[in-house]
Amino acid sequence: MHLLAPAAYDDPGVLSALKTATKSAFDLQPLANDDSAVAPLVPLLPGATAAQRAARPTLTVAAHPWLRGILWPEGAVDPLGKDGSAPASSFELAPGLSPPLAELESGLEGSYLLGRTLRFDIAGVGVDSRRVSVAALDDIGLSLIDDPALSGRYGLVHDARCLLPLVMLYCGLDPFRLQLDSELRRFEAGMRRLVERAALIAATPAEAAAALADGRIDLALPLGLGAMAPARLAGGRHLTVAAPGRGPMAGQAAFYWVEMLALPTQCPKPDAARAVLDAVAGRPLVSALARMGGLCPAAGLLAAGNVDILTAEERLALDFEAWPALLARCTAMDLVPERKRLQPLLDAALAARK
Repeated sequence: MHLLAPAAYDDPGVLSALKTATKSAFDLQPLANDDSAVAPLVPLLPGATAAQRAARPTLTVAAHPWLRGILWPEGAVDPLGKDGSAPASSFELAPGLSPPLAELESGLEGSYLLGRTLRFDIAGVGVDSRRVSVAALDDIGLSLIDDPALSGRYGLVHDARCLLPLVMLYCGLDPFRLQLDSELRRFEAGMRRLVERAALIAATPAEAAAALADGRIDLALPLGLGAMAPARLAGGRHLTVAAPGRGPMAGQAAFYWVEMLALPTQCPKPDAARAVLDAVAGRPLVSALARMGGLCPAAGLLAAGNVDILTAEERLALDFEAWPALLARCTAMDLVPERKRLQPLLDAALAARK
């Protein structure tokens, strides 16, 4: 069976847990980015061959808001249920978090369940707290990066999902709405300044986290809990993820994303797919997700009966106890309406630095 998902899910533990849930082996069809999920999920025409139907993904992993904002309207995924016939996740990422997880898992109409949450993370700022004050980042926000002491001491991660909206936040813009021409000009000037002063353009979050750990930089963005966990597990507790406390989104300047397991249209083995969906909060799959690629903020760790999956050291490495406070300082990620115009500008500026 075929799992269409980000490359991180090509993990022996995760694939083994899926096999246990379905009694069938899975292979991974890796996604380069969130947008690349659309093409392989376009519904087949009536004249499709048996081979084409068998090659359809059995399950797909998609991030909010791509699932409800793009894949669902395109007819690329089928709902798991309607009006409570398939219950949403029974846990929350943090007490009182708004919107609730059930809303993120639903279609825009609110009555359809589209996916079950697998993992999440924060698109925040990774800092060496011995050199950068988390309190100052809270008070000043992302403009702290303009401090002359940080010029040439920070890194940027070329992350297709998270960097553009964070750069827009640095420029004082709400990334999840359309921009005026004057705001677009502000973005271009601020983005170029941010890129030019960076000491490091990292291809992956792991590369930026390693640079923080060995002291080459003092701050990096975007970084999340999963990327920082290996260095913290190795004893780098001075390395932490911060959510800036001042910004254009009702005072917020950080966000979190959620990845969900969904059912593609024309799924070749729907019964097997639903067996996995029913196992999402079960211990075997949650344990595998939590250790995917090292350590990962698996949402199922918050479900009743799963809190003891992590060891004490792993909880510290993932900063588990801080999740509610960090998430409360973030907004849920949304689509970036200006992505088609602004992403090429950012990509060109980053490429010029390499």
